[in-house]
Amino acid sequence: MAEQTILITGSTDGIGKATARTLAEQGHRVLLHGRNQDKGQRVLAELEEATGSDRLSLFIADLSVQEQVRGLAKEVTGAYDRLDVLINNAGIFQPEREVAPGGVEMTFAVNFLAQILLTHELLPLLTGSPSARVVNVASIAHRSVRSVDWENLPGFPDYDPYDAYATSKVGVIAFTARLARTLEGTGVTANCLHPGVIDTKLLRAYTHGRDGGAPPEQGAEVEAHLALSPDAGEVNGRYFEETRWTRPSSLTLDPGIQERFWEMGLDLVGIERW
Repeated sequence: MAEQTILITGSTDGIGKATARTLAEQGHRVLLHGRNQDKGQRVLAELEEATGSDRLSLFIADLSVQEQVRGLAKEVTGAYDRLDVLINNAGIFQPEREVAPGGVEMTFAVNFLAQILLTHELLPLLTGSPSARVVNVASIAHRSVRSVDWENLPGFPDYDPYDAYATSKVGVIAFTARLARTLEGTGVTANCLHPGVIDTKLLRAYTHGRDGGAPPEQGAEVEAHLALSPDAGEVNGRYFEETRWTRPSSLTLDPGIQERFWEMGLDLVGIERW
């Protein structure tokens, strides 16, 4: 495939970092994203040395803060005239309840709302590519949610860390399906994935520090597949577990659930219509 310009959120650690390395080694222009400038610079230098690429760049933003998400999109838009792939990889698992600016629970803010806002703000760049892709990272954890407690959203006053995480991923899959319908005819596709059970900070937060899971490089293979493979480019609004398309939970396929997450997300990030 010709050189692609690819933004990967949460790419200074874990699966995102491994994906960035994989794509840089293939000769693509990779836009790294992280929260911490010092760590980001170290990772940038490490990946430049490891891959020999001179087509890596770094952007810093806290995705729990909507003003910084908008700032990230503005920086990227100012630096590039097109974006071929947006990988919304960043995600968190919070053992204790924390609240992002605006009163939204932190997991929901980062895992769900940031994907909506960043995708919306970067859409002009994506439509500048002849066949752009949005790749959203979800999780098999969504299957544990039997019904959505709408009264508990978006602040999760009744907080359970796994439920908050799994619900955010229900939102990601519902949003992806609804986004795909909105993008029809634009040349941009949207799909989502479960990368596998991977040894990351997120998994260790869930297991209270215990090691486990496959190496990040295995999750990177899944993200790279959806970002670049010809077959993944032919589908829209699908959910993958690893590199295989499969049906997500029936809850996420419910048009009413999809619409409610869509409307809630747009309202919480201040988008009047899309």
